Amino acid sequence: MNVRSFDWRDFALLQRVRNRGVCLNSQLRYTRGPHVIQNTLLEMFAPNRSIHTLVVRADEDQLPEALGQIHIQESHFQAHLAYLTPAEALNASAGMQLLESMARAAGERGCQALVAEVDEASPGLEALRKAGFGVYARQRVWRLDQPSIRNSKPKEHAWRPELRNDHNAIQALYLNIVPALVQQVEPPPERNNRGLVYWLEGEILGYLDIQRGPRGIWIQPYFHPAAILSDDLLAGFIQGFSPSNSKPLFVSVRSYQGGVGGSLDRLGFTPCSDQAVMVKRLAHLVSDKVRATLPAIEGTQPEPTASFTHFDHQADPKSTRPL
Repeated sequence: MNVRSFDWRDFALLQRVRNRGVCLNSQLRYTRGPHVIQNTLLEMFAPNRSIHTLVVRADEDQLPEALGQIHIQESHFQAHLAYLTPAEALNASAGMQLLESMARAAGERGCQALVAEVDEASPGLEALRKAGFGVYARQRVWRLDQPSIRNSKPKEHAWRPELRNDHNAIQALYLNIVPALVQQVEPPPERNNRGLVYWLEGEILGYLDIQRGPRGIWIQPYFHPAAILSDDLLAGFIQGFSPSNSKPLFVSVRSYQGGVGGSLDRLGFTPCSDQAVMVKRLAHLVSDKVRATLPAIEGTQPEPTASFTHFDHQADPKSTRPL
């Protein structure tokens, strides 16, 4: 089997398998969908982008062909598995070779981790384990198609858009609530000024990292343990959105933020996926410096830098008169 970067020879393969893949980046999956062909074409015309696509082509007809894509976050020394198609390749030798090649490509670009989010009921979970991925966290994705505030009284002024002055406080909140093991592979929220913050008595108690796409809105919540996660508080931020069947609202609740799920359920959210956040630690190539030899002095004897003084053994031993 031959693994290489995607090029014009692979368009026929892309057309055959583009609708049979699996998306391993939940944010892309729920906000943009598996637009693997769109991202692949972008890479063709802008090779310096953070998207990298590999294909494995079979040497024999009975071996499946596959295509995989990673998104590289150079600022955080991390890469994310985006798509792999067809999905059944994960359980074949072609898929294993493709995963290994994508990990190598990420490591060569300086990344220290390759992340994938996979449904816990998916057979891909065991395939990723065999490829060297380990579970670092778990998350449940909640979905809201229609606003349903029910008996809650939303706190309308509890949330406000983040400002530049909030960045240090958001960073401190992330460091305090995200386990140290997860911090090694999960970067802090990006400073895009598109999130919402919740302050109380001069202390930040909540932050919502918000990403929007044509197919949905993705929210990653961060709540301080001291925050009282009432239905009214969570209903307050829902009022700022207009979820619909064509553009739902998704909230990803990590296992270390477990108190959020009960309120989301009462507010009309439904769980749509239980996932494992899996990580493969990478080592990138480091050049080995070799000392260059200097022909003028290598293999020669050192020359004395000072003259030697000889003594007359027949003379008085107390004398140090030179000859």
